[in-house]
Amino acid sequence: MICSHSLGTAGLTPFTRSANLKSLIMRFIHCADFHLGKPFGTFDEDTRAALKTARLDALRATGNLAMERGAELVLIAGDTFDAEAPPSRLVRRAIDIMADFSSITWIWMPGNHDSLAAVDLWERIERDRPENVILATKAEVIEIGQDVAILPAPPAVRSPGFDLTDWMTRAETGDRIRIGLAHGGVTDFGSEDGGLATIPPDRAEQSDLDYLALGDWHGQMAIGQKTWYAGSPEADGFKGHSEAGVLLVSIDARGTAPRVEPIPLGRYKWHRLEVSFFAGSDPVESMMMALPEADRAHALIKLIGSGRLTLSELARLKEACDGIADAFHYFDADLMKIGIKQNEDDLDLIAESGALRVAAESLLAETSTDGRTEEDAHIAQQALSHLFHLAQEVDQ
Repeated sequence: MICSHSLGTAGLTPFTRSANLKSLIMRFIHCADFHLGKPFGTFDEDTRAALKTARLDALRATGNLAMERGAELVLIAGDTFDAEAPPSRLVRRAIDIMADFSSITWIWMPGNHDSLAAVDLWERIERDRPENVILATKAEVIEIGQDVAILPAPPAVRSPGFDLTDWMTRAETGDRIRIGLAHGGVTDFGSEDGGLATIPPDRAEQSDLDYLALGDWHGQMAIGQKTWYAGSPEADGFKGHSEAGVLLVSIDARGTAPRVEPIPLGRYKWHRLEVSFFAGSDPVESMMMALPEADRAHALIKLIGSGRLTLSELARLKEACDGIADAFHYFDADLMKIGIKQNEDDLDLIAESGALRVAAESLLAETSTDGRTEEDAHIAQQALSHLFHLAQEVDQ
């Protein structure tokens, strides 16, 4: 028997009826993967702090968007927190933000990072939650008004290993609009965290759902007409996902196709730029053409260079990277895959003869990956480049 939680007629109703009362228009926000408290351990302290703040701000931005677009229901498809034991203050901040939007009903489901195994976390949230927050912590029908049923599949542990959405097929909801809520990978797509992908891609069709709201994958993606990943509202890596944000979903009536509108919310833009450099061309110009022009203060750059440059060209490129780095919120240039093109003129700028010249020629030979590892070649490249810079400083 499937139990129900009902939001009574005095509660919020996330839809409007047409004039003839024969159909309804339901509008809600589908979001997931806020990952509040994500450590961002590879970044400097200031960048970590800014990225953490942005994730909490994205939760408030979601509430503001719901207000602006007339969506009185927000579905969170898991991973609100990045860990099962987030800082107590952070939990309080998240709860307070949802409470600030008292006219919005938040349906809040665990994910794999903040699964039900975090007993203390979910007991605390249950105790402190405001009236406009409904916890989807059981595989039970949640009735919203007279016309909507939410069918959640909350993970009990980080990697359940089986399809938690199977119960949706048996759920009895009458004539209500049926919305599934789940977190994990679909069987032909995969999981963001490398876990078992167990959700059938046609779950919405199998279980007669009008919409299946998924979390886990951090980029917005349609698996089918009625099945979407919301993605993370604030980007968190250089993976090339679609623009970070949430989904505004409208359903005119039971059995009609949903209309899904991706809405960007992310403050920070992550750019992974792969640039091939060629000796004889201007490497600085090639890099500048690849860099974004707009809102550089909120751009995170990971520049990956390849190809071949002369020693002097590589030196100019590194100098340009150092000069422009502060224009961006974060800038990292990985130039280790750029090979050194042998150029006698470059070696002349270090020394034309003597022991220094012999050392430079030896290092130049070791920059080749023939017969040595890429790491060893890179070390030789760095040493040669450093020797080049020292020689230039002495000349100046």
